Amino acid sequence: MVCTDLYTETHMAIRQPGAKQASGESGPERADAARSSGQPDVRVEKKNRLAQLVKLVVDTAKAKGWDAWVTSRDSKKSRYATIRVARFADMDFGDRVNGLFELTCDDQVRITYSGTSFRSTGLADLNDAITDQLWKLPWVRPRDEKNGQAAKDISDIALLERVLRRFHRTARQLKHRHDNRPPFSILDEYDVQDLLNAILRGLFDDVRSEEYTPSYAGGASRMDFLLKSERIAIETKFASEALKDKLLGEQLIVDIRRYQSHPDCLKLVCFVYDPQGNVKNPAGLEADLSRVDGKLEVKAIVVSP
Repeated sequence: MVCTDLYTETHMAIRQPGAKQASGESGPERADAARSSGQPDVRVEKKNRLAQLVKLVVDTAKAKGWDAWVTSRDSKKSRYATIRVARFADMDFGDRVNGLFELTCDDQVRITYSGTSFRSTGLADLNDAITDQLWKLPWVRPRDEKNGQAAKDISDIALLERVLRRFHRTARQLKHRHDNRPPFSILDEYDVQDLLNAILRGLFDDVRSEEYTPSYAGGASRMDFLLKSERIAIETKFASEALKDKLLGEQLIVDIRRYQSHPDCLKLVCFVYDPQGNVKNPAGLEADLSRVDGKLEVKAIVVSP
């Protein structure tokens, strides 16, 4: 499979099909027992659920103007399916956006997507639309049955990624202010940090900026942001003609080494904002840097228009 360009995931608890099965019963015996007791056949129900999930994703994609078709489906256990989507990003130049949506349907619903073309415009929007529609499936539990809290619990990293993937939209909106007031323009890395700082403080309680990282190769430096309670660090970069693929990668590799020994950092998000499209291979840069390195989980996010 092509290296992941965009990656996100949605987890939702689902009601378990059927009742608890007695140990020692064979598959046919369980099916007969289920039918005689009026309970649904687990295998049939799982097959139906996967079919409903696939239909929802395909229908949502087509409603948003995408071509969508199923490329593979787990016919044995009814757990997995892959859907390919495509559409033109620019009709004048014939630029086509292609992507894959990987579906997992068992005790949870998990959806991951990846861009398989140079452009990935619209894939994040499509994933959001699919996520919103998932709650319409009758077997997706909208609330935790134990404590009444929403089961749609987005992890800190997933929430952060969602915000960062939309950073360009936020920046673009601030160029068009009420009553022709001066726009907020992002011209360098400090502008990126100013806007991101404001966004993070609206989402997380303890946001610390300019924290020192331990010494590496003879010197110490400051991290851009630390989400203290979540133990997530964020390193920002602003791509330019002088700072693109190779040099960005080299700098971030050094940053990763620094963060590995920070006591309050278990996850590192490397955020590269590239408003001018200077990074030639954003998917490759993300794939090369995203990893689990010792105790540190690294997630690279490159955002271009």
